[in-house]
Amino acid sequence: MRALRYEGPASGVSFLRNTPEPEVREGEALVRPLRMAIGSADVLLAARKPGIPGVTMGREFVGIVERIGAGKGPREKGPSLVGKRVVASSCISCGECDLCQRGLAAHCRSRAVVGLFGRDGCFADRLVMPLRSLLAVPNEVDDDHAVFAESLASAVHAAQQLRIEGKPYITVLGDGDLALLCGQVMNRLNASVRIVGWQPSRADLTAKWGVKHRLERDIGRRADQDVVVDCTGTPEGFDLALKLVRPRGKVLVKGLLHASVASAWTIDLSPIATSEIEVIGSASGPIGEALEVLKRREVDIVSLISKRIRLEDSAEGLRTAARGEAVKVLIEP
Repeated sequence: MRALRYEGPASGVSFLRNTPEPEVREGEALVRPLRMAIGSADVLLAARKPGIPGVTMGREFVGIVERIGAGKGPREKGPSLVGKRVVASSCISCGECDLCQRGLAAHCRSRAVVGLFGRDGCFADRLVMPLRSLLAVPNEVDDDHAVFAESLASAVHAAQQLRIEGKPYITVLGDGDLALLCGQVMNRLNASVRIVGWQPSRADLTAKWGVKHRLERDIGRRADQDVVVDCTGTPEGFDLALKLVRPRGKVLVKGLLHASVASAWTIDLSPIATSEIEVIGSASGPIGEALEVLKRREVDIVSLISKRIRLEDSAEGLRTAARGEAVKVLIEP
């Protein structure tokens, strides 16, 4: 079986052609990916920052369930998914700890993250997922749209965390697909939305959605934004967010930032106290709701697809994504 593996800080990323096919246990399903997408977490892992060595990479996928593990398992769900297209959240919870029991499965104390730690990812010919994590894809949602379910769910969750009063000014920071999806989703709220980034080419995308786009070098730092959504995953992005948000405004942090990077921060955090800024962390979101948004075609997905590659070329695809040359790189088997 082919797989793109992260082998550790010394070895980095390797594309292997003869990895063993994964074992399917009770309560699990063997999934054959149809589309995979490179996300910011994959780029970070390739840069040897987060993650645990010896993991197949990839978090975002749509695939077909080929078979389920032997045993009792969740009978009501398992057999009905065989042969169906599915997506899943990258966060795998235990379902048993106190946080899971309180409805906080995304913050499970022993959670695994697909393609990062504790669970092999989708950049392979096959992957194994818990049945309880899989959701069937509606027939109205094609593969190109379905593969965005994970990142769109994150954007939907960000919008749900905001309480909109009046018509607030919202700035989304970033050039990647997450920032562009957040901009689209939040533009459907009663708000004035702009996306601030570093890539001039993104302006052509946002114009068709009726969302303003500004380059970071061209904006003022007047501390007048009601909400700033930081999708950069960088210290510089968070620092800029603190300079843009108004007193008693909100900074919603979406970007993944590993501790080895954060340890080098030299950001002045005093405005959080002196300006009474509310900082909100925002992680993964509701995959089912994202599928409904995709089904209703409420966001533009096609314009975000910049490049398609084969699984054999996935290592080069990671380098392309890291250079910021594409909004979203899709991988096909």
